[in-house]
Amino acid sequence: MSSPQDPSAFPHDGPFKRGRAYRVRHTFAALRGSFTAGEVLIFDSSAWSRYDGITGFFFTQPGRQGGRVWDLADDADVESWRQLFEEMPAEDGAK
Repeated sequence: MSSPQDPSAFPHDGPFKRGRAYRVRHTFAALRGSFTAGEVLIFDSSAWSRYDGITGFFFTQPGRQGGRVWDLADDADVESWRQLFEEMPAEDGAK
């Protein structure tokens, strides 16, 4: 298991790739909402809050208004994303 990460030590988007699709592995509650197993989300951006001590990873969801956010505390293992999300294969011709 990896040690906790300083948000400034990993790329701005953390483990996610902008514009790529991610499927939720299992239903879970997050700080600013909940996620349901099987949902497909598109990663949009991230932002680090020094005040809150978290990095927010922002997603859109096809066919749904508004964004979705998964927050990761500064002292959490960034690799924990793999337990919650799986990257979908890129479609032919996609970046």
